[in-house]
Amino acid sequence: MQEVLDVFDRLNIKYNLVHHPAIFNREDEELVKNIKFGGKCCKNLFVKDKKANKFYLVSLPVDKRANLKLISDEIGCSRFSFGNEEELWNKLHIKPGSVSLLNVIGAPDTDVTFVIDEDILSYENVSFHPNDNTASIAFAPNKIKEIMEEYNKDYMFLKVEE
Repeated sequence: MQEVLDVFDRLNIKYNLVHHPAIFNREDEELVKNIKFGGKCCKNLFVKDKKANKFYLVSLPVDKRANLKLISDEIGCSRFSFGNEEELWNKLHIKPGSVSLLNVIGAPDTDVTFVIDEDILSYENVSFHPNDNTASIAFAPNKIKEIMEEYNKDYMFLKVEE
C-alpha cells in the first residue's frame, strides 16, 4: 500500500485513503456498507484469453454487470476465462481480493492489458484497493491515464455494455 501512496504523492494525485475490514468479493462489501469510501467503488476482474495466452484486468463500477463475452468480442479476443491464483501472482504480484488497476504500481513489468469501463470517468472520484484489500483509495478517475502512462502500460477505455 505504501508504494501506491508514494506514487500518488510523487504524481501529485489527491486522494482519500480509508481503512476497512478485508473485502474479497461483492458479498464482503455488504459487511462494510456504511463505510464512506469517498468515491464510486470499482470491481476488477482478472481474465485471460486462453487461445492467445494473454491476460487482462477489467475494471468497472462495482454495481455494473460485466458481460465478459461482449468485452472479449469488443477487443477481438476469444472467450475470456478467469485467471487463477498462480497466474495472478505471476502477472501482478498480488493475491486474490486485492486485484485493482493500481496493481500496475506493484508490478511495473507486467504484460497484462488494463481494460477500463468508460463509465468510471463519469464519477467525481473512484475507489480502488491500493494493492491491499483492507483499504480503499479514492481519487479523480482522470488520473488513471496518468498512472498507466507513468508505467508505460497497455490500457484502453471501453464502453462496457451490460
